[in-house]
Amino acid sequence: MNRIEIITNHLIFSQQKQPPQHNNNNFIVEINNCNNNNNNNNNNNNNNNNNNNNNNNNNNNNNNNNNNNILKEMEKNKIKIIEYKNGCKRIVLNRSEALNSLTIEMLKFLLEKLKEFNNDYNCKFVIINSSTEKSFCSGGDIKEFSQFSQSSTGVNPFIKVEYTLDHLIHTFNKPILSFVNGIVMGGGVGLSIHCSHRIIGDNVQWAMPENRIGYFPDVGTSYFLSRLGSIGLYLGMVGIRINSKDLVNIKLATHYIPNDLFERTLEELCNDEDIQGHRQIDFILNKYSKTLYADKESSQLVKYQEIINNCFNNQFKSVIEIINQLKEEMENEKNNKDDREWASKTLSILIDQSCPTSVCISFETIKRALNMNIEQVFEMETRVGTRIGNRNDLTQGVHKTLIDKTHKPIYSPSSIYEINQSFIDSFFLPLDDKKKEFSTI
Repeated sequence: MNRIEIITNHLIFSQQKQPPQHNNNNFIVEINNCNNNNNNNNNNNNNNNNNNNNNNNNNNNNNNNNNNNILKEMEKNKIKIIEYKNGCKRIVLNRSEALNSLTIEMLKFLLEKLKEFNNDYNCKFVIINSSTEKSFCSGGDIKEFSQFSQSSTGVNPFIKVEYTLDHLIHTFNKPILSFVNGIVMGGGVGLSIHCSHRIIGDNVQWAMPENRIGYFPDVGTSYFLSRLGSIGLYLGMVGIRINSKDLVNIKLATHYIPNDLFERTLEELCNDEDIQGHRQIDFILNKYSKTLYADKESSQLVKYQEIINNCFNNQFKSVIEIINQLKEEMENEKNNKDDREWASKTLSILIDQSCPTSVCISFETIKRALNMNIEQVFEMETRVGTRIGNRNDLTQGVHKTLIDKTHKPIYSPSSIYEINQSFIDSFFLPLDDKKKEFSTI
């Protein structure tokens, strides 16, 4: 499945008619010691009375032990919150029918809960994970984001909540862990990349493909991509999909834990009463984490590292220089066939499959972010996102790429060669309305 198919499915899922909402979509369950004691007594009686069902009773006891460690469990806006006795607060994204794409209400709820946990003395650490291995989070809900773009307010209300959430995760005063498997793109990258511990499984599909729909790689990723040199510029501008080995290799992941150990690791973190902070968390993660090596057969970043360095050189001052270098590599007969094909494919993505303004914006944000702190990055991205998100390019990109699937959006300007630096610089100016500027409040 390629990037566009993934985003298309994400949109289709978000457009499907949802089943009627019942009370269990917004439920709160509190488990108190009295109920737990009664459950234990009942289970003990069952064990004494049912000698032929020892195995089943043992399983029940294990489940009850897990329940005994839960203080509170609730679900709202497709997000589960589980609070454990050892001070772990666990956030489970539970919108699997839409690949956990984030609506504005989900973002607001996440921000509310993380603010609460950040100020809660009893909270020792936070875990964010998904209810499905298929997708951690495919990004912001594209249908809703597109609706904001065409409204009188524009996308600013959406991105301000999202960026404030991501900034809070980046500056969280306690350990915050993301457990990532499956699809992670756009807003999903924002939720995970800012965590102090970024744990990945076997089948991660990571990408920032926003240039393909007339937007740009945001959610604070320019902070990280700018510090990866030519690799970061390549990932941000081209939006290719990378895997678990790539993420470990470029250190965007802190730990790799095989899929079959994911749940065991989560259970130990949620139930270990000795956890006080980073040291005990690191001990548990290191116990289950494995080494993951990237090589030319399994990683395109390794395979094409030399030509990526040549074409996305940090010394280049413009997108045109990158384009020219790609053309040179494509026509260079001294290069092997794979390298020439890579240059041709990459050039096609930038010239034929991406929004020209988006490509130039992504180049500029990543270059500028290298000398910024995280708050300055979000301030910059808020200004750029507010402006580029309100342009017809985004409407064209979403509609032609994801709805009618002609893949022939009409962008304006229509070519990278028509774009000058003053046009790009205008996206980075302070916003006329100060209320639309980035704020951590």
